Order: sequence, then C-alpha cells, then structure tokens
Amino acid sequence: MEKEKVAVLGAGVIGGAIASAISDDFEVIATRRRLERLSALAERGIKVTTKNEEAVSQADVVIVSVKPYQVVPLLKSLSENLADKLVISFAASINIDLIQRVIPRSRVVRAMTNIAVQVREGYTVYSYGKNVSDEDKSVISKIFADMGEYEEVDERYLDVLTAMAGSSPAYLYTVVEAMIYGALHVGLPRDLALRAAAWSVIGASHLLLSSGKHPAELKDMVVTPGGVTIDAIYALEDGKVRTAFMKAIRDASLKAQQLAREACDEAERQLKSDN
Repeated sequence: MEKEKVAVLGAGVIGGAIASAISDDFEVIATRRRLERLSALAERGIKVTTKNEEAVSQADVVIVSVKPYQVVPLLKSLSENLADKLVISFAASINIDLIQRVIPRSRVVRAMTNIAVQVREGYTVYSYGKNVSDEDKSVISKIFADMGEYEEVDERYLDVLTAMAGSSPAYLYTVVEAMIYGALHVGLPRDLALRAAAWSVIGASHLLLSSGKHPAELKDMVVTPGGVTIDAIYALEDGKVRTAFMKAIRDASLKAQQLAREACDEAERQLKSDN
C-alpha cells in the first residue's frame, strides 16, 4: 500500500523528532527556514525543503510544530492549501477554536508531546476538533503510536500537561544528575553512576505503570527498618524535595497557563488585523 504523506512544518527539536519517528511508516516531507539544519533528516531519506506551501501541497496530513506567535500567520498563508486536510498542531498554547477559525475547512487536532519522541518513547496527549473523522482518528493513532505512548484528553488540560509531561524530562534529568553527583561524591565511576541512575528511573517507571500501585506503596516496599533506604528518604525529606517538586509543577503550570492566555490574545489580534 502507498504510504500516507505527512508534512512537518517547523522541523526543529520536536518537529524533527516527530518527522524521524514516523518516517518508517509515512512518507514525510519536513520544512525549516534554514535547509542546512535539516541535514540529519535528509540523511534518513526524509524529503526536506524551506517551502511550506510545497510541503503542504504534497501532503495528506500536516503537522504544525512552530512557535505560538507563528501559528496564525503560517496557517493564514496556507489556508487554501490546507483545505480538506487533517492538521495536527503541536504549537503550545493555541487552542483548537482559534486554529479552526483560521483554517475553517481543515480538520484540526491539537497535541503536545515531549523530547523522548527522539527515541520513540514520548508521551503524547491530544484533543480532537469537532469535524475529525473516524478515518482521521485511525491515521492519528498510527502517527502517535510511532512516537511512543499517547492518550486523548480534554483540551482544557493541555496547558497544564505542557508543564507536567512536556517539561518533565528536564525535571527528571535534574534528579538523575543529582543522583550521579551523589554517587561520584562517594567514589562510583561516572559511567556506572549514569547507567545505575538512568536504568533505575526506567525500571521504577515501568513498575509503577504495570503494578497499578500508588507510588507511596512501592516506595514503602523498598524501605526496611534501620536499612539504607530510610537514611536516604530522611535526607530527601529534610531537604523538602517533595515540596520543591510540587512547587516546580505548580509554577510551571501557572506559567504555561499565563503564556497560553498571552498567546491566544496575540492570535486574536493577528486574526482581527487580517480581517
């Protein structure tokens, strides 16, 4: 069977990772302002261009991965080419209603993922526009499955999930880095410390998802009276690590919501200035 054609507009860090992840199952054409920055994708056999209109004209599905302030001008310039196409927006903050108003004849999905897409282990959350068909949903599932795990959510949660799941690799890398430094402090070789920390995070995550247990219950299984783990837990609690992470999620979520409001306000202004 002929592969569906997917255009990825804005193949930067996330867009490029998406293009790479889906390239085995789809015919992908990726765009970016500077063609030389697409060399890694070109080496994988992915078509590359600086021309968005050219990419869209060849595509059955269009993925948008640009900055929020670029969404309205970009879609406005391509509105005729995007008519009757499925458009999946990974642009932060800009809601489905705004996108649909710019490209009323397109079928719209809004999504968010994270950097783990680079190894096809991303966590993608998404919401459908009203006119997305069952056939579209089948294609969307195929695309998102190539990227890792995926889950449909109410659109109102997407801004908070940007701070939670989208940004969370940075939080976890901070934890892993701290674990490595702690191990280095007591003499463990750097490469061994890195592997021990990283695999511990991977294993703990798989166990959490597969067991159905609360994290506190799993943690308690590791802690024994007078053992090693309880000393570590005591130090973490003394350092208010849980409070720090709760504040981090809260602050990041509030910032994401603020940026979403500002981005949508700017998009509204752009729409009015065009009319």
